[in-house]
Amino acid sequence: MIEQTIDPHAADKLRAAATLVRELAEGATHEGRTTWRPGRTLTSRSPVVINDEEQPSVLIETWAPRLEIVNAYIAAMDPGLGLLLAELLTDRARRHDALTAAAREAWPSEPEEQRRFVAEYQDSTALAVAERLLGQHQAKGTT
Repeated sequence: MIEQTIDPHAADKLRAAATLVRELAEGATHEGRTTWRPGRTLTSRSPVVINDEEQPSVLIETWAPRLEIVNAYIAAMDPGLGLLLAELLTDRARRHDALTAAAREAWPSEPEEQRRFVAEYQDSTALAVAERLLGQHQAKGTT
């Protein structure tokens, strides 16, 4: 369960995460290909993740126990999904702004009621996704 507290910077975090994931997805797109899939190398037939069966311009080789499921997961998290996630986070930032504005209008002189309302109806899951994206990106030192 995600804690229902209010973050005064929630909309900013959602927008920052949307920008980050959009930039990463655009950077991972090669030759306009945003879809990845599990595949095999032509010579060794090793399991890999590729962006095109015939002429891959992205080829990701992994080493892991359960290699096929790891590759399927990486393929599922392709740049196309990243772009959709960026749109979702942008939408949630707009909704958070609207929620905050509605709370201020409904309770103009009652900040505690405003906070309670926003905490109850904010998209805590989207905010947790944004914080995870931002935290992992900063933790890796790739600002």
